Amino acid sequence: MTEEFDAVMFDAGGVLWDLNPTHKELISRVLSSNGEDVDDARLISAMRKAERVTDLAFSKLHGKDESSFQNDYDRIVLEEIRSVIDLETFSRDMSKEFETHAMKVESWVPYPDAIPTLIATKTRGFVVGLISNATELARRVLANLDMEKYFDLIVISDEVGVRKPDKRIFEIALDMAETRAHRSLFLGDRPSIDMVGAIGAGMKAILVDRNEAFPDSQYLRISSLDSLARYL
Repeated sequence: MTEEFDAVMFDAGGVLWDLNPTHKELISRVLSSNGEDVDDARLISAMRKAERVTDLAFSKLHGKDESSFQNDYDRIVLEEIRSVIDLETFSRDMSKEFETHAMKVESWVPYPDAIPTLIATKTRGFVVGLISNATELARRVLANLDMEKYFDLIVISDEVGVRKPDKRIFEIALDMAETRAHRSLFLGDRPSIDMVGAIGAGMKAILVDRNEAFPDSQYLRISSLDSLARYL
């Protein structure tokens, strides 16, 4: 990727910030509370498969009930680790854990490479943007992490009425950036939402695969934002 860019835009969750405790830690906690302890390697492998299998299904939700998607994810994890816990119990307990943590602003923390990357990108003169399928919670997380100052534009799906992979949400960001699609780069963590959406809008895109769930992806892929500079 040798193109010259005017704008670099990022997804939020999975790219710039993550839950603390992490998704893996929440799953481990639920398994343990139900009498099962699974080593990290097996659990990580199970989560990678669940992420791959459910990626396309997640892109088709368009704001609809996500329970069926989450049930599929949970089912795959349980199958892969050969758990004897029934799906209904596991999914119920996982929902409680997420309700306890994910809706709290203070549960979200930036990845170690996030703020340094935003600073470096902005310092180099790029228009820096955020495009996220999120609720108003994302605004509060940004404020809590003092990250708003790093962005020239912020586009939240609940505020604009369209969600990725709909190309219109990317076009809104491009209009705000006052730049053309082919001179803009987007970084996201879901192939069927972020890559399909950004490329469909005419942008270039990089898959941020922190969990290495998509090793065979057709898209340009990095596992850390530390690698971004080589593509700018």
